[in-house]
Amino acid sequence: MLKPIGIKTFQEYADHIFLPFIKAQLRNVTRIDIVWDVYLEDSLKSTTREIRGRGIRRRVATPNAIPSNWQEFLRLADNKTELFEFLAHQVVENLYGDKDIFTTCGQNVLCSRVHKDISSLAPCTHEEANTRMLLHALD
Repeated sequence: MLKPIGIKTFQEYADHIFLPFIKAQLRNVTRIDIVWDVYLEDSLKSTTREIRGRGIRRRVATPNAIPSNWQEFLRLADNKTELFEFLAHQVVENLYGDKDIFTTCGQNVLCSRVHKDISSLAPCTHEEANTRMLLHALD
């Protein structure tokens, strides 16, 4: 995850860190797929995450302050889920033009433009992004 160096709010993080990074990737491609992990409460992975330690719960919203301890913030699955959903919406609402942007948002997929049928991509119950990427690669 890109570190929020010198950033005060989640909106600044999107505007000055995340979106410029994605825009740079789009210079050389016509399509980009952003695939996030999904955190299921009753999974084996959730038990492993709890053993690693708990972070402090923070709400992710445009005016809210970025936590001072980013790594601790990312330890909590609820924080990451909200952050991933926030960034997914930011990218499809702010970066499109002539590019196709697909991003997972929970079990669903958001697309920057009206596009072909994406039913092969969503809903998806894979918890790990690395297995979800295979579905996007096949599309």
